Amino acid sequence: MSYLPINLDLIRTRSADIRRELEMLRAHAALPEADFSTDPEKVRAARYSLTVVVEAAAAICNHLVTRQGRVSESYPGCFQLLGELGIVDASLATRLAAMARLRNLLVHGYGRVDDRRLHQVLRQDLDDLEAFLAAVGIHVLASGGESP
Repeated sequence: MSYLPINLDLIRTRSADIRRELEMLRAHAALPEADFSTDPEKVRAARYSLTVVVEAAAAICNHLVTRQGRVSESYPGCFQLLGELGIVDASLATRLAAMARLRNLLVHGYGRVDDRRLHQVLRQDLDDLEAFLAAVGIHVLASGGESP
């Protein structure tokens, strides 16, 4: 049971951001690895889009966990909390947390991210964001809200 009402405008806006950027990321994922990783503009665009989707998902995540009376110190921690709260399943929470850690590497430059590894994430992990949006929709409906 939520402590505070869910802000559907926030959920809808951030969900639209995720869906828009996923289209771009899927186009990059469809490229052969060599074509992607040797094109600096494609790599830069994919890094930006991945950052946007993780930040939008984290905004939704933080909103939902706060409504449950919880607070997260980090993006990865927020996704783990979503799993603990049963809003997403534990394995999805773990995968989303890993994607958030990759976003941290991209944004803060803690280490060099191999562009081939980035391409692998694009090919294998984007469906996790669709699963996240589906789980959020189920949670919102279960909480008495409208479909986001």
